[in-house]
Amino acid sequence: MTDASAPPPPAAPIFEVREHIDGALLPSHDYGVTGQCATGSGLAPGNIYAQGQSGRGAGLGAGLGARAGLLMAVSPPTPGQSSWWGVRVVGGLDLALVYARVDTGLPDVTGQLCARLESDGVGVQYRGSTVLLGQLSAGFGAHLGLGDASRPDAWHGVVLGAAIVPTLTYLQPWVTDATLDGSFLGIELTVDFATMPYGSAEENAKRVSLFLLFPPEDKGPMTAQLSFGVVW
Repeated sequence: MTDASAPPPPAAPIFEVREHIDGALLPSHDYGVTGQCATGSGLAPGNIYAQGQSGRGAGLGAGLGARAGLLMAVSPPTPGQSSWWGVRVVGGLDLALVYARVDTGLPDVTGQLCARLESDGVGVQYRGSTVLLGQLSAGFGAHLGLGDASRPDAWHGVVLGAAIVPTLTYLQPWVTDATLDGSFLGIELTVDFATMPYGSAEENAKRVSLFLLFPPEDKGPMTAQLSFGVVW
């Protein structure tokens, strides 16, 4: 039986600012063949002689982000106790500029020979473009602290974290239309080099994190983020 008079686990608001390196695989698009090609005796729709294609851009960039939430130390650090664990709920916003190779569609085949179109096909066109990448996220995860509880002032050590992070992703290339996609398949792994007062959830730390977002469908965007920040 649990002790109903026992105090609840200590909790504290947590904040984080980070800078990050971002990689993005842009959403996939299907393009149809447009225009009429020359048969030698007239014109015919180009899509009779060539199939449509799929295009997908990709890029790399950097940005800034912020997090705010709540950390609850279910088993807070105490003198002589080297390990502890807790849970966190956090919301975040990240903005980045990514330089990407962006797919812009298939060229119009008007004026081409149908026989040449049939033999060579038609390829997706790409352009280099800056892309605004914005992500709004909400994560739930757990912490495991491993460190030194022999000091009289506070616990010092490394905190390992893992979280599930559903995320909305906004992508705005300069050369094509914007897209907005949501995915529940976000995963974040963190390593904190932290200090915590005994018996509390007040963490002060430097953090390294890796965030991976996978699309729920094959055509959706995929992103990866390596970040460095401070937590308090």
